[in-house]
Amino acid sequence: MPEAPATPEAPAIGIVGLGRLGSAVRSVCRAEGRDVALTASRRSGWSYARVPDVLVDASAPEAHADVLDHCATHRTPLVVCVSNLTDGQWKALAELAEVVPVVRATNLSFGHYLQVRIAECTAAVTGGRFAAATTVRERHPLGKAHRPSATALALADGWAAASGRAVADIADERSGLPVSEHELSHIWPGESLHVRHHVADWDVPARGALAAADWAHGAAPGLVTMRDVYDDLVHDGLVHDGLVHDGLVHDDLTARSTP
Repeated sequence: MPEAPATPEAPAIGIVGLGRLGSAVRSVCRAEGRDVALTASRRSGWSYARVPDVLVDASAPEAHADVLDHCATHRTPLVVCVSNLTDGQWKALAELAEVVPVVRATNLSFGHYLQVRIAECTAAVTGGRFAAATTVRERHPLGKAHRPSATALALADGWAAASGRAVADIADERSGLPVSEHELSHIWPGESLHVRHHVADWDVPARGALAAADWAHGAAPGLVTMRDVYDDLVHDGLVHDGLVHDGLVHDDLTARSTP
């Protein structure tokens, strides 16, 4: 995995795609006084002030070739927020990651990261006589293009990898307000446990995209996920707070930090 960057300076951001997520990234940048060096959209094309330090791709598969060409030409780190790429496009990203850091962002929010970590802890203690029937439910507003969502599929795959057991069902619902809900449910006879993550504002994934961009700025080449990014950022926070020493969490915490 690439080493996390050492520089504390916020990188200049390029944003490809000015839909809901891309516009939210630009809005958060403006609110925080961050430098947006490039924007690109289907309607207005590519608009440069200068070459950005990191590119956030919140567009669509159709823009993929232009994104790869920019990053390969300028050696620009990339945060990929487009989930519905083809196998060939993912392969091209892996090749790009040989020369620049690439963050594959299926879900950008910190709450989702915690949901995944909770699922892993649950999987570790629910085998044998305590095995549960586990399901995934996701809700997005009407108009969401893909069902089940990439996050729902990732939750199911993550649970299967951690527990050795496939989920019993993945339910997708299209109704309600933005932005999304994802719920992992564990059912035993007479009781159930539900871990639900709800995002109500596009600024949430936008801030996650900027956290990934900050991480990628100055990082070594390689293909990583948001799990890798948040693992590093959480570990760095624990070190800063004096809760980790030599890679071990102090006794007042119940988990081990990620090395």
